[in-house]
Amino acid sequence: MRGLLGSLAAAAAMVVTGCRLDSRFLYFPQPHGEATWRAIAERTGAERVELRGPQVVLRGWYLPPRQPKGPGPAPVVVYFGGNGEEVSWMLGEAWRLAGHGLLAVNYRGYGASGGAPLEQSLYDDAVAVFDWLAARPDVDAARIVAWGRSLGSGVATWLARERPVSGVILTSPYDSIEALARLHYRPIAFLLGQRFDSLSRAPRIEVPLLAIVAGRDTIVPAAHSERLVAAWGGPTRVLRLPTASHNDVQAFAEHWREVERFLAVNAAR
Repeated sequence: MRGLLGSLAAAAAMVVTGCRLDSRFLYFPQPHGEATWRAIAERTGAERVELRGPQVVLRGWYLPPRQPKGPGPAPVVVYFGGNGEEVSWMLGEAWRLAGHGLLAVNYRGYGASGGAPLEQSLYDDAVAVFDWLAARPDVDAARIVAWGRSLGSGVATWLARERPVSGVILTSPYDSIEALARLHYRPIAFLLGQRFDSLSRAPRIEVPLLAIVAGRDTIVPAAHSERLVAAWGGPTRVLRLPTASHNDVQAFAEHWREVERFLAVNAAR
């Protein structure tokens, strides 16, 4: 979660403007144009995805399984990135996903998606993305896994409460952004309106969880991840990477081994 809360002090000085100050330190959009969106699809062989809502257009990519486990509709991972992350990089890792397809759609204001991100908008968009995916005849709607990294862990957790995902992977998850604000910037945490309160939702989620926790994470300290895991209503597995930090967990071989193991079970259902 790049720079999470890092601009909060500056936001406090700007409180008189009346704008959504918390968005200034919660989101670090990585935009690119439609030409880049198309070029990424051509380079990776992915299908371009364009979801048009009443006020915004979301754009991303869909890759069917590189190595299908059998005939019929495929299981799929839908990926939600961090607050400074453009998600097309995941297309290059799709071969690791144990026979799953991959849907990666950028948040509002990220990549070639329009609009500006806000907590409830991200939640609403995640539901729309799931519904679009589940309606595809080549997708097994009963085997859709939500994967959220950092900020996206809150989006994936929300989706798991609203739609019947078959499993959840959370990388560097938090209990709530509000709790992190109190940790890092207690005197001005009152400015936060977008709380991303995953902890309150977790007890009512009964699907399996794989949580990946970085031991040297100074942005989302491990204790905040562990608190969410302890509250989860379904079966949990935790991969603890003692020497990993917030931004390098994917560089560890154990990370991908655990993801593949978790998804292999989902694919076999």
